[in-house]
Amino acid sequence: MWQSLRVESVDVTFGPRLWWVDAFIGEHEYGNPAVVILLERPLPDDELQQIAHEMGVSETAFVRRAGDQWSLRWFTPTTEVDLCGHATLATIHVLARELGVPSGEFYFQTRSGVLSGRALRDGLLGMDLPRSFVEPVGVDVVNGVFGDVREVYQAGAQSVIAVVEDYAALCALNVNPIDLFFVPGALVMAVCEGGPGVDVSIRVFAPRLGLGEDHVTGSALCALAPWWVERSGSPTLSVRQASARGGIMHARLFERNVEVAGLARTFFGGELRI
Repeated sequence: MWQSLRVESVDVTFGPRLWWVDAFIGEHEYGNPAVVILLERPLPDDELQQIAHEMGVSETAFVRRAGDQWSLRWFTPTTEVDLCGHATLATIHVLARELGVPSGEFYFQTRSGVLSGRALRDGLLGMDLPRSFVEPVGVDVVNGVFGDVREVYQAGAQSVIAVVEDYAALCALNVNPIDLFFVPGALVMAVCEGGPGVDVSIRVFAPRLGLGEDHVTGSALCALAPWWVERSGSPTLSVRQASARGGIMHARLFERNVEVAGLARTFFGGELRI
């Protein structure tokens, strides 16, 4: 038909493939959206950042084959980050479930070193993230942004854990994002023991990364798992993120890493026109 309209050719080339994936979903939890983009070739950093800005989700993951491993980078709408848990889980989901890559273990070259991931039982996906080491600090570190807190811990230069009274207090927090800029950490976590069906519940704020409150934060477990084992003696924990979308995570602590696990689903897929 197009020949009769004097169309000389039809462009059938496609851009990079992408998938919108909800990571760390639960029965009534919608998880954290991440866009996973499969690249055939490297793109300039400014182009990657512009794409992430257009996607508008908390993290866009760019994955590319690199020998027998994969190159993986993560961008918020405003900056590249060193580590992202939910976008890594989303990437494992795409490789294993959407592309059917025949690998029992995936290895990713990242700004945080080589990370690994895999499919687990009962539909769970798991990934190994670098563990943090946690130390107690004064409650004045959080500058009162969470009101009265029981304890505060620092995990390196990136994460702060503030322990609030209970799940009701956690859900009732009304945080001014401007005040969070004065807390010395890229991830600022409000945490309580317990919550519906889990060991620990959290809320995570990251304004320095261009995010107000994050939906579900897999990298938070790098600090939370060591904090929990010191508190309870248990190397495993289940976590509910009490954000508007909600999410469920599981973790197991090892000497050098934390295995973080959860469920994921594809919301839609398509191609980029670049």
